[in-house]
Amino acid sequence: MDTPRSLEVSPARTPLDRLSRAARQIDGVSWFAMLAIFIGWFFLDTLVVGFGALRHGVRFFDISAAIADPTRIFFGVDGYLQRIFFGLVCFACLLAPLLPHWRMSRMAWVAYLAPLALMILCGALLYSKTASEFFPAAGDASPFGPNRLGRSVVGLANDLIRQGSDVVSRHIVVGAGAYLAFAGSVLLAVQAFRSILRACRIASV
Repeated sequence: MDTPRSLEVSPARTPLDRLSRAARQIDGVSWFAMLAIFIGWFFLDTLVVGFGALRHGVRFFDISAAIADPTRIFFGVDGYLQRIFFGLVCFACLLAPLLPHWRMSRMAWVAYLAPLALMILCGALLYSKTASEFFPAAGDASPFGPNRLGRSVVGLANDLIRQGSDVVSRHIVVGAGAYLAFAGSVLLAVQAFRSILRACRIASV
């Protein structure tokens, strides 16, 4: 009489197992690009301000504070809650390339573009913030209205600050962190387009 064989039940795949499997499927070039972005965002300066012997740097994970108040570029970044929140956003975008290996979908490869999209968005917001007027004009549009003097003072203040900003901006340079992270982000974008084209060719066969 044959003895009954025990049924082997494969353990259910946990989210941690799926994450580990997704990480193993990422190619070496993408890992190198992600490492470059990580170093560029968290360990190297994105913007560098220099006045003679004085040198001050702003890292990318602090850029949200600079967007909220551009003067923070010159006087240092504060607000730990804001830094922690934007740091988590940076980590989410940095780990976004795991998504197409987690959820086998052709459109999931767009997640590889997350770091590049974040850098472009932050750069556009910072430029828009620094290029806009520092003081809003008065609401009365009449040239002879009671707010005419107020509009003149506001316009003069904006002109003075804009001229001062032009002088100060000459002392601001893009740091090594921005170049390194941007290069890594572009490399990830190239990897994404290659993977999308490869998936399209396989689907068409």
